[in-house]
Amino acid sequence: MGWDSDPVSSQQASQMECASVMFVGVRGSGETPPYGTTITSIRDALAQKWKNKGTVRQVYLDYPAADPHTLQDASLSGLLFDATMPSTEYFDSAALGATKLTALLNAEKKQCPDEWVILAGFSQGSQAITQALASTDTPQRLAGAILAGNPDHYPGQNVQELSGDAGKSAIGTAAILYYLRERANATPGANRDDQMRAIIKATLGLSQESVDQEALEADMANAGAAIPPEAYAETYSVCMKGDPVCDTAPALTRILTLQSTWQDELNQGRPIHMGYTRTVLEAPLDRIAQRANAVGAAEAKGAPIPHGQTVTVTTREWGPWQIGVAVGAGVLGLALGWLLGRAGRRRHRGR
Repeated sequence: MGWDSDPVSSQQASQMECASVMFVGVRGSGETPPYGTTITSIRDALAQKWKNKGTVRQVYLDYPAADPHTLQDASLSGLLFDATMPSTEYFDSAALGATKLTALLNAEKKQCPDEWVILAGFSQGSQAITQALASTDTPQRLAGAILAGNPDHYPGQNVQELSGDAGKSAIGTAAILYYLRERANATPGANRDDQMRAIIKATLGLSQESVDQEALEADMANAGAAIPPEAYAETYSVCMKGDPVCDTAPALTRILTLQSTWQDELNQGRPIHMGYTRTVLEAPLDRIAQRANAVGAAEAKGAPIPHGQTVTVTTREWGPWQIGVAVGAGVLGLALGWLLGRAGRRRHRGR
């Protein structure tokens, strides 16, 4: 127990005593248990900000955290156009992580009804947290959640963004795939050319800033990636400009217009994606620490804060969000890449 102890696997969490706060760290793709570098830094920062009132237990999510490079083995055509998304090692790993995290949070609620929760995810870990928040009532007992480099990031998401320099139109790898799939499969029975025309039509809508925000949010809800409004006050997303995981559209444009490859983009974007240091994350860490300390202090006084009640901390409100040019560029890049690839295959057959 406590910030100085070693974290316990999610499989063993039920053997721990209840605490004021349960910290759950979810590592990123390809990282080794328990936390990986970024989540360890987050844990250490919160430990330093802890005022030693109340108690803490630490848990790490035991899941595969498959490397995103495995997506190169998948068919882009299948990912975009198949009525049911084909199985891939990466998305199967993220889904399993979300399922295991949901089970952990539901068990925690039953076993420790007065306990509050802090969630910290990096990369694929953020994706697992996003989907778990969408499928549990954890927002009612959430002391804080931090999502760094989230593949499920999208404009209008119910998160606060206190740091990170990506534009408000930034959309992540998983989120843009959900969006494009919905556009391609909006008309039942459409052939491939019809599906491409639907994507191009969606691109025109984006370029004219006439996208229906409700449709986007419905796409994310259908994908299980819609964080509920109740989580907004305690959920912080941090995305760096040029991170190919949470700010995907520019990289996708280069890939699909044959200017680059997925491997090139991962290599070039890796320093940015691995740059979620404490300095970058300091503002949301301060907010979460304040809430956690308020929860711990209340329990130490014998007056635990009831679930469903917002732990008061001064917050900065954002105005309405809209999808911007970056998403339109990504969709346009897809269309151009498809057309160029088709023309190239015809030339090859001609020779």
